[in-house]
Amino acid sequence: MKETMMRILSAVILLPIFIFSFQYSAFLYYIPLFLLGLTVIYLGLVEFYKLSDRGDEGRPFRTTGFILGFLIFTIYYFNLLLRQNQIEVPYWLANSGRFFKADYELVVLAIFLVPFFSFVWQILHRPLDGAIFSVSTTILGVIYLAIPLGHFLKLLSLPSGVYYIYIVCGLTMITDAGAYFGGRLFGRHPAGLKISPKKTIEGYVTGIITAIIYCLIINAIWTNALGKTPAFGTIETIVFGFIFSIISVAGDLSESAMKRDAHTKDSAGTIPGHGGVLDLADALLFTIPTAYVYLVFKEMAGFAI
Repeated sequence: MKETMMRILSAVILLPIFIFSFQYSAFLYYIPLFLLGLTVIYLGLVEFYKLSDRGDEGRPFRTTGFILGFLIFTIYYFNLLLRQNQIEVPYWLANSGRFFKADYELVVLAIFLVPFFSFVWQILHRPLDGAIFSVSTTILGVIYLAIPLGHFLKLLSLPSGVYYIYIVCGLTMITDAGAYFGGRLFGRHPAGLKISPKKTIEGYVTGIITAIIYCLIINAIWTNALGKTPAFGTIETIVFGFIFSIISVAGDLSESAMKRDAHTKDSAGTIPGHGGVLDLADALLFTIPTAYVYLVFKEMAGFAI
């Protein structure tokens, strides 16, 4: 009961901060969102590199990961400023727009710099044992955190960006909450997953159903309360909610696999009731970039997004 109350209290505190950062901070050039993203990347990398530290057998290059993670997210941030239409950007940024709009090329270059600097540091300052593991985990941490969070900014930059954020992030959180409470209330049959032996079929089903209901409620709010046309029709909303709730579960289980490998229950104790930043954001790291890819292919197929 105490864990459940702490879980709810943490959500009550963090949710308004999150909503303000992406919906109401445009007049501040989305700086609160930028700082929130950097904070999540920093804390997430601290947790990830702690999980993947094998001592003499291989240790991530933390400083390299932090610098490159911040750099990648900053590239996506400037790209957001150039694509949004809420405020006029500074002259210097508008003038360098062509440079920052090439975000994928810059991000690929930044990712290449991770093994470059890591191998140089390994050769100069560390034993050669564990070199592959050290460099690989350094890169994986950056890709695992900075790329998905950067795609959060790309989602927001779309014409219906705020709607997509509510749909994708909301259904991800609701899937987790529905599975948690559904498992506690109705759980009878174990899902049979070695990685999470306490998870039940009833919990997963409840999570999927609540996610779909949530998406339909967002559509109703968009239509009736805001007088806007939702970017997803009813059928697409139901299918999207179903598929992405499953993707959300995959993200949660992937982080569980990392914790199992590191022989720990939580990635950290930063957020009461949830554990660490990775425990809270694990599913979002899968659903956010996948949703953006889905929308890109949808547009390429000739459909409006």
